[in-house]
Amino acid sequence: MYIKIVILLLTVSAVSGLPGLCDQTPRQAKVLTPSENNYFRLTIDTKNSSVYGLAQTYVLILESYEKVRPFRWFMITVEDASVDNNTMNFDYRSVDVGSLKTLDTNRLARYSERCYNSVENSDNSEKLRVEVHWVSPKENIQNKDQTVRLRAMVAENEEVWYVGDDLTLVLKKDDSKPLDQLPTTPLEKCYLCSEARYEVVFQGQWSRMLHPHQYPSKPDENEYSHMIGASHAYDYTLWKPDDNASPGLKTLAETANVTELEREIINAMSLEGGTRTLIRGKRRRHPYMSEPSDSIFRVDRIHHMFSVVVAIKPSPDWFLGVTRFELCTKLGWLEESTIPLYPWDAGVRDGISYESPTSVTTPVDAISRVAFGSFDKQSPFYQLNLNDMKPFAYLHVERLAVYPLKEDCEKEPTDEGDQEQENEAENLEEHIEEPVVQALSDNARNVCAVTKWSEWSQCMPYTGACGPGTQVRTRDKISNVNLHSQVDVEENPEVCRQSYNSGLTEFQECFVDCSDN
Repeated sequence: MYIKIVILLLTVSAVSGLPGLCDQTPRQAKVLTPSENNYFRLTIDTKNSSVYGLAQTYVLILESYEKVRPFRWFMITVEDASVDNNTMNFDYRSVDVGSLKTLDTNRLARYSERCYNSVENSDNSEKLRVEVHWVSPKENIQNKDQTVRLRAMVAENEEVWYVGDDLTLVLKKDDSKPLDQLPTTPLEKCYLCSEARYEVVFQGQWSRMLHPHQYPSKPDENEYSHMIGASHAYDYTLWKPDDNASPGLKTLAETANVTELEREIINAMSLEGGTRTLIRGKRRRHPYMSEPSDSIFRVDRIHHMFSVVVAIKPSPDWFLGVTRFELCTKLGWLEESTIPLYPWDAGVRDGISYESPTSVTTPVDAISRVAFGSFDKQSPFYQLNLNDMKPFAYLHVERLAVYPLKEDCEKEPTDEGDQEQENEAENLEEHIEEPVVQALSDNARNVCAVTKWSEWSQCMPYTGACGPGTQVRTRDKISNVNLHSQVDVEENPEVCRQSYNSGLTEFQECFVDCSDN
């Protein structure tokens, strides 16, 4: 009875991974000690074989050095590199080390029943090469420096089998900056005593040459939607990874119609938070998708961030954009920056490719990257990781002007050691040579003043290239204005109270004649 209990415990340990490492000794082995002079190797198909990116797909290659030495049996295991045979009472499932996928077309591999996170041979045939896919871990909050070990065993026959350095890979998480990481970190408060005007330019790059796999068969139907977004406060979010898409973003991602998202932005306009400026750039259709789409917007110490989105069509619900792009820094307003853009999935429709049939995602998923490294050959991103992908667009933001404020501004609390940096920032603001509002004179007083109305924007059809649509015009509030300057002075205090949407933005219906297109 005692012997039977011991055997049962060892069996449970081998299957679940608690405790001890996976025992990769071949089931058929008559010799329990691995051989020396290994003729086999385990490699990973990546530019840097010592690091891995988060949530990426990699190809593991198990092969023979010599064609005259095939192997019959194998096992590959992925595990926490900090765990060894002397570590007791651990559970593989408590640490994210990614997962192995058996995708070889010859069906040479299967999921192991002996060990957790392992694959093994599915038959006894002679093999010279086997490919297995490994999906790397997602971000691990508890262990941000997760190191992973990939370990293989190869057996030529019942008496000759191998493990060791050539069959082991140890990978650390890649800490290099992501390709599309924003240049600044979001700040809860901005202490700059000024406002700024920016231009944002969306430059499309999506093309058959740069993105050939599963490129749409009818390129004449390709398009980028209007660029839509806002400058906004810290408390506002237009979209965010791992959050559900708003109704407006859902409509944009599904149909490329910006009307609902535009209304959401306008309804959130406020002096104390929310949004300030509506950002809207032109829609770009084939063959003019490489032409830029641009917009001008304003920021201030309350509304010091901006976010934008652009839908990709055709696609299930994919879009490009940036979220919570911080423009306020300790040295002043950010001068300029350019970042590449890669597709995001709104999580509202299922579909594997640009033109594949879609269905409503039930339940709705959170916003996430598109399925990079997909295991479906119909996907444009089949076995394609972010670092291997060409950008679908570039976004360039550039500061055009800075407008210092003469009102009392709350200063950023600093330590004595930060005094030099604070003085440098103040000196920068004092010597700005950009043209500023000429209302800052001795006879200026605090009145409710606004700039003249802008021209009506181009008519933007609700759908397609023609038909009914809307156009917009805007004006800005100016504080402490000189009554003799070239501005419209509005004595009605409602214009400056509570919301930027009160008297500063106007819409009107319009129509584009279809016969002109």
